[in-house]
Amino acid sequence: MASTPFRPFHAVLLALLGAVVALVLLPGRARRPEPADVLLALQAARGPVLPAPGRAGAASATPVARYGKETLADVIDGAAEAYLGRGFTAAAFATYTFGESGAAPVEVAAEAHRFQTEAGAAAQAEAERPPRARPVEGIPAALSDGSVLVARSGRELLKLTLLSPGANGGDALAAVAGAWKKERP
Repeated sequence: MASTPFRPFHAVLLALLGAVVALVLLPGRARRPEPADVLLALQAARGPVLPAPGRAGAASATPVARYGKETLADVIDGAAEAYLGRGFTAAAFATYTFGESGAAPVEVAAEAHRFQTEAGAAAQAEAERPPRARPVEGIPAALSDGSVLVARSGRELLKLTLLSPGANGGDALAAVAGAWKKERP
């Protein structure tokens, strides 16, 4: 039996076969996403997030209530149209309680809002800014007058309101804002 001589045509066929095998196998070896990246994506899809009470230094917090475009007016009287006009998409609300032995508890109402754009969050932050607000030390993009604190991170806006007077009210506002800021990507 006579063998056929190797021809350049055979080399071209082998090269094409190798290219097809490479095209099939290489995409299957794509890098898998890092677990931390997946977690950040899931958190972003969930909507705005408030910190756990322990991370904020609070003794307790109410369960987080979530609101969307259709239900925002149920919780924000009269201001929902302004939020919606600036691209509001979702919100999370909770009340934190800070207590020290022998002292009256300090309560802080927390609202985390997400907007479609950073410009929408910035415009709403400016509208919510207390008139005598000053920068909060150690928390970038946060302003407070001691009873209301407004902070922003990307498309999210945090508004904290002191519900009960107390000697440590400003510290409670800063603690929640600091914990919130640390959880932002």
